[in-house]
Amino acid sequence: MNQRVLLAIALAIPILALIAVAGMKAQQRASGVEVVLPIEGFDPRDLLSGHYLTYRVDYGIPTSCGEIYETQADLCLEPTRTVYPHNQRPDDCRLFLRGYCDTNTGFSVENLNRFYIPEEHAAVLDSKVRDKQGSLVLAVDAQGNAVIKDLLINGKPWRDALTSE
Repeated sequence: MNQRVLLAIALAIPILALIAVAGMKAQQRASGVEVVLPIEGFDPRDLLSGHYLTYRVDYGIPTSCGEIYETQADLCLEPTRTVYPHNQRPDDCRLFLRGYCDTNTGFSVENLNRFYIPEEHAAVLDSKVRDKQGSLVLAVDAQGNAVIKDLLINGKPWRDALTSE
């Protein structure tokens, strides 16, 4: 094969992979069931990652996972919020989050602990999240995967909450 063709293929593969990942996340955001969970937290600055809020998500359960530790777990959201070992939730569990249990933090879900924000709004949003005025809108798919759709401040999307002040 021609060296130019090989170069074009080598450049196209990572670009196509990024497009596929972005498309899958967009599909999940559009088709997932919306769940709103309160948050509280703080605002560290990372020069390499940009500006973001980090927080603790209140899953509406005790911080302990019972006897399920250091393992994957499922949090049933409907009909009752209960943590079960991975793939051992009851049949009547209609909506669940796939996560893990940790002895220190309890139940948590990867990739739900950061929300990137414009630097000019960081101080105001940080203050509101610290004052427990924040919540997340998640899109949860049938496999228990969740993506963040939006950050709410007092029930409004964060951009609307900032402009109404």
